Amino acid sequence: MKSNLSLIRGLMMVFMAILAGCGGCQSSSSSCSPSQYGTNGCACRTDSASCNAGLVCRSGNCEPCGSEGGACCVSAGTTSCNGTLTCVMEAAGERCRNCGEVGEACCVSSGSSQFCRANAVCVSGSCQSVAAHTCDPDGTVYSVGIQDTNLCARRVVEVRASSPANALQCATASGMLAADETVYDIPNTPITDYELCLESESQGRRTTSVQAFEDYNALRCARWTRCGASDPCTSVTHGACTP
Repeated sequence: MKSNLSLIRGLMMVFMAILAGCGGCQSSSSSCSPSQYGTNGCACRTDSASCNAGLVCRSGNCEPCGSEGGACCVSAGTTSCNGTLTCVMEAAGERCRNCGEVGEACCVSSGSSQFCRANAVCVSGSCQSVAAHTCDPDGTVYSVGIQDTNLCARRVVEVRASSPANALQCATASGMLAADETVYDIPNTPITDYELCLESESQGRRTTSVQAFEDYNALRCARWTRCGASDPCTSVTHGACTP
């Protein structure tokens, strides 16, 4: 009987020693209260698996994101990194890397494909300016039309390039465009004034005018800028309204 008691005491002492040596075995979120969920080192919020700004949910816990080599931050389905770092999909997941900008190395994704940001192109492993490759100070002068998202003409800019296609890329990459602007895809097209007839239920028929680079764009421009959501146009046609 004494030997059994001694054995039990021995086992208990070993068990207590194991517990004492495992003080750091618990996860960092074990000491966090539910009110701390979503903060650095604590568990992600249970309802949405989300964390506070500057943190990302990984393996159930919130950790810093956005820094070089760290996980990309995610907000509303959009990834981002700090400063000029670029979010790159790698075998271990999305990571922030110092690549992709003009003058930096090309980013390398998990599929071994190389890429740069929109203003640059990957050449021999280095990101080079699109404008530098498409704009040519000794090239032909091209007039490039700039239009808004409603396809209404805004202005015409002149660039020098070796081809019409390069002229479009040159204008796009040279910082000439606002966030809501695009280039019209046929260089040397002038802005045209269009007169159109609009018809709606509450206002009847009325004549309006818009500026565009082609007939179809003029119709879209008029429908999207002259016809309201509360009184949509039932008809938009070229030419002034007739009595």
